[in-house]
Amino acid sequence: LYFHSIRHSPSYAPPPVARKGKYKFRGVKMEMLVTKFSKGKYRNEGALFAEPISSGNVKLMGEMIALQALRTVKKFDMKVADKLYIGLIKDLHHMSEIDYIVSDGYDVAQTATCFLYQFVGHSANEIYGKDKQGKEIAIKLACYREADHFIRLLRNRPDRRGTIVEPIDFTNYKALPMDPVNCFEHEQTDYSKYDKLVETLQLSTLELAILNCHMNGMRQSEICAELGIVRGTINHRKASIRQRYYSMYGEF
Repeated sequence: LYFHSIRHSPSYAPPPVARKGKYKFRGVKMEMLVTKFSKGKYRNEGALFAEPISSGNVKLMGEMIALQALRTVKKFDMKVADKLYIGLIKDLHHMSEIDYIVSDGYDVAQTATCFLYQFVGHSANEIYGKDKQGKEIAIKLACYREADHFIRLLRNRPDRRGTIVEPIDFTNYKALPMDPVNCFEHEQTDYSKYDKLVETLQLSTLELAILNCHMNGMRQSEICAELGIVRGTINHRKASIRQRYYSMYGEF
């Protein structure tokens, strides 16, 4: 398996500073979704992943990991949020209905589930192996990265009908739950100082995205491909951020 390190993916970038407008999402705790889709068997995601992987829980585990991966990516690509993330939420509510056709978003859940099936009988928290950085990672995190890589592939291809991805209108969809919280919080780093600095610098959305990619160790070519911009734009924005920092805090 070719690992895609978290440091090389904006999916694990430090959380952007909250802004008014298009980046505002409603939020509900992940445990509510785990409880709902397990029909009350699991109180929260901690209880779910505390059990060994089995044929009875592997599907739900894969679905929750897929939701988390999509939830993270949507900070950087609103098209993904509309088409894949919300589509997966809708699938989880209605896929038991006769003749219901799942969305492309469920492909992410199936990818995660198939990955976990290799480890039936094992704990999702067991060590899977080492990533490219030589750091040991758990099965759950390896699965998350596999889902994240698959999402990247989906972002660069048309949907299964060969058409251009269009936003889904859920204006009247009352059953749509709000955004789950991060179910991997215990694996995250405290970015409070980073957030405070970014807020003080008053970065634009593009500047923040470029900075996040840079902080996660991405090369310039990778940033260009990820954000759909040219090198000149990156250099200009980085110079702007640097100048703003120097004007406020002085040079190093």
